[in-house]
Amino acid sequence: MLPLEFVRQHPELLREGLRKRRDTRSLDELFRLIDQRNAAIASRDRLYALLKIQKEQVRILPIVGRAEQNKNIKQITQDIRQLDLSIDNLETRIQFILLTIPNLPHESVPEGDGEADDVVLRYWGEPPAFHFEPQPHWILGERLGMIDVPGGTRIAGSRFVTLKGMGARLERTLISFMLDTHTNEHGYTEILPPFLVKRPVLQGAGQLPKFEEQVYHCQEDDLFLNPTAEVPLVGLHSDSILATEMLPLRYVAWSSAFRREAGSASRHNRGLLRLHQFNKVELFQIVAAQDSYQTLEVMLGHAEAILRALELPYRVIECCTANLPFAATKSYDLEVWMPGQQNYVEIASISNCEAYQARRANIKVRTAQNHIEYPHTLNGSGLAVGRTMAALLELYQQADGSVVVPKVLRPYLGTSLLNSPR
Repeated sequence: MLPLEFVRQHPELLREGLRKRRDTRSLDELFRLIDQRNAAIASRDRLYALLKIQKEQVRILPIVGRAEQNKNIKQITQDIRQLDLSIDNLETRIQFILLTIPNLPHESVPEGDGEADDVVLRYWGEPPAFHFEPQPHWILGERLGMIDVPGGTRIAGSRFVTLKGMGARLERTLISFMLDTHTNEHGYTEILPPFLVKRPVLQGAGQLPKFEEQVYHCQEDDLFLNPTAEVPLVGLHSDSILATEMLPLRYVAWSSAFRREAGSASRHNRGLLRLHQFNKVELFQIVAAQDSYQTLEVMLGHAEAILRALELPYRVIECCTANLPFAATKSYDLEVWMPGQQNYVEIASISNCEAYQARRANIKVRTAQNHIEYPHTLNGSGLAVGRTMAALLELYQQADGSVVVPKVLRPYLGTSLLNSPR
């Protein structure tokens, strides 16, 4: 969340940041409420000063002359209470509006209107040349007895799948491989968080109120199914003060993620690409403010390391201002080549949120000089597991319908080839 003092003191910077994001909202209501709040606070302060004078005067008055003065004191006290209620109401309304305002883009982010303005920074690996027409992963997975779309639909409806046999095993293998790599080679601490989160935790991560229609809500308990492991990892240190020597905190978590995707439209709706439930390995760091942009590049490298180990060709995208995630100031996407669709498909997003989430979640750090500050938070996919499986099936497919297992996964799976069930 953006601090109220920043909003009050730099309204033009706020408007410019929203313009870059192509956010056309009016801020008139926000500034009107801020002006009303400031006026109410000034009136209350004047009444407090008057009340102090009245109380001092009543002490020196003779008893017979105090009645009228006490009546004035009582009225001023009531007026102060009314102003307190008004200020509380105004601050609640201001806070709600502030919670709906996205983070502002970093100055280095390219300005643009959409995907066409994202910047391709680099490519890694060569898309393989096939001497046959490559099939999309949902056809391969069905033929191999790995992906059961009708079964998932019978159980839970559209955009749910059931993984069977080697499909379930490959999913589990990918999760283990990613977690092992990030903990053993990249220095992250593994976390297995609850899959249900409280409303304030979602709000702290920037998911509420903006994305309330996209999350699954258990109304009786006011708990929400986790839309990404980033959310509980933000909540892990909410309402706490960390010692500066604890930083950086590096967490990696696997969780199932749940998203309603209500009203969403995408060209990537088949197979494993856009589901209501999917597995993801999430990277998350809490760092000192001065270290966050260097950390962003490091985390990008950690996500890239998984793709390189699996030998999946990909490209790195710098998101333009209109495509930034809600809480992010700067973000990279990793897109993997999928020959079954003849296109690059997003498989990871790595973002710096600066102090935006820390402020919303009330995560603070005590410096060596005993100052209290907000740290910066960063998050990234390391990777989306279902999309990784989809890429493997498409990129390693053979003419006979079998799929070669990448070398780094063979010790986990105990095989080098996935064949159709007999």
